Amino acid sequence: MSDFPSPRPPVAPSASWRRVSLGNGLLLFGWLLLLGYLALKFYQRNHFIDLLPTAIEPASVRVISGESGLSEGCGVAIFRLSAAARARLLRGGWPTLATARQARGYADPLNAYAAWQHSPVPDRLIGSEGWMAFACADVDQALERRIHAALRRPGAFYSTTHDAMLLVIPTQGLIVYGYSG
Repeated sequence: MSDFPSPRPPVAPSASWRRVSLGNGLLLFGWLLLLGYLALKFYQRNHFIDLLPTAIEPASVRVISGESGLSEGCGVAIFRLSAAARARLLRGGWPTLATARQARGYADPLNAYAAWQHSPVPDRLIGSEGWMAFACADVDQALERRIHAALRRPGAFYSTTHDAMLLVIPTQGLIVYGYSG
């Protein structure tokens, strides 16, 4: 007689094992989707912060929304202005922004801002129907109305690039980057 046990015939996996395996696979797939979504949101946040000049300090994201194709898109990124930047703008306003002419994360001329202006923003930049960037963004209507009102009255500052406008509303503590193109 041998000291080794006799080999057993192979056993087919039970139905319960397959259910556990399928459940684990679905759970893993769900986690991978969540991780992909969070990575995209992290990238979007950093990309839009990189489009702001360094003198404009965001404290947090309020809304990032838009649509894009292969090379063009439109939408908005709305941030809360940091308390320190808000205080500086409310106290000194114009001089704080005078040198804020280049996006912090992009040195190319496409991301250079024109000279800063006081609101109201001329209709040629926003149109009679409102700021085009909001046409493809999903933004709370009350917030959108507040921003459109700030565009049309004194108290805010704006600058433009070739396909975007940056609006800073110190009284509301908002930074609004709108793009179309």
